[in-house]
Amino acid sequence: MTKEIETIEEFIKESFVLQEEIEDYNKGWESTHHKALVFRGQSSEAYELLPAIGRGRKFSCDISILNQERNLIEMAKYQLPHIFRSDLLPIDLLSLLQHYGIPTRLLDVTSNPLVALYFASFDDNIDGEVFAFEYNDSDKTNYPVINAIAETYKFAFTTSNPLSLFFRAVINQPYFNEQRGQLVDRSNEYGGAWIKGCCEKLIFVNAIEQIERQKLQQGSYILFPNQITEYGDTDFCFNKIIKPIDKKDEQIKKVFVIKKEGKSEIRKKLEFLGISEATLFADNIDIICKNIVEQCRKIRI
Repeated sequence: MTKEIETIEEFIKESFVLQEEIEDYNKGWESTHHKALVFRGQSSEAYELLPAIGRGRKFSCDISILNQERNLIEMAKYQLPHIFRSDLLPIDLLSLLQHYGIPTRLLDVTSNPLVALYFASFDDNIDGEVFAFEYNDSDKTNYPVINAIAETYKFAFTTSNPLSLFFRAVINQPYFNEQRGQLVDRSNEYGGAWIKGCCEKLIFVNAIEQIERQKLQQGSYILFPNQITEYGDTDFCFNKIIKPIDKKDEQIKKVFVIKKEGKSEIRKKLEFLGISEATLFADNIDIICKNIVEQCRKIRI
């Protein structure tokens, strides 16, 4: 469902309607089916719902996202080891990289619709969009397999990589301790199918709030696996690319089209309400990370 928005008042009213619908739904379900909303704002309706590391790729035969991601992460850890620490869980590491400007497989979302509206209100020459995602809040947990998907850059190969190989590799990671006994005896075929099954719906994750801007933006993330296709007769593999979310995906409850004519006034009123660049971005390490990105863009495998 799409709704055109020209004023902040319209947007707030429609956001309350969405929240009321969610609350009515939750009254009739057990806690394991508790729904919630998160929002994603984009300044142009032409933009895909795609994380930064998947954008601007001209050809599918370009450098694999797994290899590109590995270059970016290892360079960041090398130059800023006190920030991008080796002891961080994969999702928490990606979250820090994301907020300091390193492209990752995370797509930012927020529980605050006004924060999403802020990001959609730039560029007065084109309509923007705010997406309201609906998800099962009871399942928003960083299970071991989710952290494994966040760390797939360690599985970077120059050839096709069956998920069964990935499965065997990741169950040896420390965060699989509790599940290892249940999984280690599974067949190779099960490993590939098991990972694929975890990726069939959007993956909503949290990360530890380690820096001020994470808290101020009230953010969480959608974690993207690589696009998965069949490999041989009994297995699956990660592709070199990441597939964007379809804007008609069933978990998108509503799309707000932010009309370009109203963006300037919306920004003004958002600032009055305490939503501005000054309040949402509270650090200055971005310049270092932008330099890291430029260095890694020169690398080709």
